[in-house]
Amino acid sequence: MKTLITKGTLTATLLMAVSFACTDKFLEVPATGQLSGAQLTTKAGLDGLLMGAYAQLNARGFSQSASSFNWVRGSVSGGEANKGSNSGDFNALTPYETYQLLPSSGEVNAKWNAMYEGIARCNSVLRSLGSAGSDVTAAQKTGLQAEARFLRGHYYFELKRNFNMVPFIDETVDYGTGIEKVANNADIWPKIEADFKFAQDNLPATQSSVGRANKWAAMAYLAKTYLYEKKYTEAKALFDQVIANGVTSNGLKYALLANYSDNFNAAKDNGSESVFAIQAAANAGSS
Repeated sequence: MKTLITKGTLTATLLMAVSFACTDKFLEVPATGQLSGAQLTTKAGLDGLLMGAYAQLNARGFSQSASSFNWVRGSVSGGEANKGSNSGDFNALTPYETYQLLPSSGEVNAKWNAMYEGIARCNSVLRSLGSAGSDVTAAQKTGLQAEARFLRGHYYFELKRNFNMVPFIDETVDYGTGIEKVANNADIWPKIEADFKFAQDNLPATQSSVGRANKWAAMAYLAKTYLYEKKYTEAKALFDQVIANGVTSNGLKYALLANYSDNFNAAKDNGSESVFAIQAAANAGSS
């Protein structure tokens, strides 16, 4: 009996020792798959955030019709393309073709959400640049800022054309306190102008990756913004520069292709007519 009591006492003592050894630190386990602020503010981390902003150009996670390709809102609504197939195939797109679109359409909501998701990713890059690590040079910071503002300008350009009066949310807004407090009673064209102007002034003429925006793409977007504002003199001055001196991000002089259909040939992507082209993988094992 004495032996049993001794063993029991020893076991209890060991358990108590283990319990007291467990401090709060032992319970502080980082969330699986979560990156720390320190990781995101390195050069690699900031590049990763920026690639996330580019990735939203195809509206992944929302709807095909919400992407920046605009084949529905542009080509189908404009009459140069047909939705095709039968009436039951993706019939949510039929109202775009028949001019019977309602505000309650899920596709309308998807476009809104997809563009603001892109904006949130751009703002995340711009906000993180304020804490950039020592491995990020001043020139690199400016380049990242210019690309993020180009993309933000693009997303707001899409929203302005589709919805007109929309709230402008930038990197200074605290998303945690509720972005619904941001009003939509101001014309945002001047803010879109400012983003494209900054991109134009700070992006290089060519890029190491063809999918990254260059200064000429920003200038073309700024000129198109001026067109929507009926600033025709300013728009023409920029378009003249783009036509005379512009090059694609991979260094090709802007020019019309000899064969127009080559613009739609996947084997001939990023040709001389490519002012800014979204880069996306096809048949990569996912939808």
